[in-house]
Amino acid sequence: MTIKDLLHAIQPGAEFTVFNEPFSYMGKAEIRLDGGESRFWLYERDGGLLAVSADEEEVICFTHVEEELEPQGNTILYSGKEYEFSYEDAGTVGEDAGDVPLNADDRLTFSDYESEDGEVLRMVSSENTGETLAYLGNVVVEDDILPIE
Repeated sequence: MTIKDLLHAIQPGAEFTVFNEPFSYMGKAEIRLDGGESRFWLYERDGGLLAVSADEEEVICFTHVEEELEPQGNTILYSGKEYEFSYEDAGTVGEDAGDVPLNADDRLTFSDYESEDGEVLRMVSSENTGETLAYLGNVVVEDDILPIE
């Protein structure tokens, strides 16, 4: 499934697989970054999400981490693995479609931490609610996202 398909062709309620695991698509939110680019977060029924960067042709599949995680300087230790700070950004929720846990105009900041094997730990904070959520993910290639027939 292509990035174009993910962003324009699928509808809430669609099911597909990511890394051979089912993904029940609930909705999509556009995150308008402060620098002018947009990212799209596609939400899954069980709390996971696909973070899609059309500009960079990158998709990261995240699962929600239930534990509260706290960075220690530039690192986070989670599940016996060390994640080092790699990226941060901020933006505002723009358009959404379907059932998403965000509201239009919510202000978000997020920081990515990466392990040596390429896993990404993303910390997402809502400036509106003060809530911080953690997600653990991996970069996905389009060939690993398949429709369920």
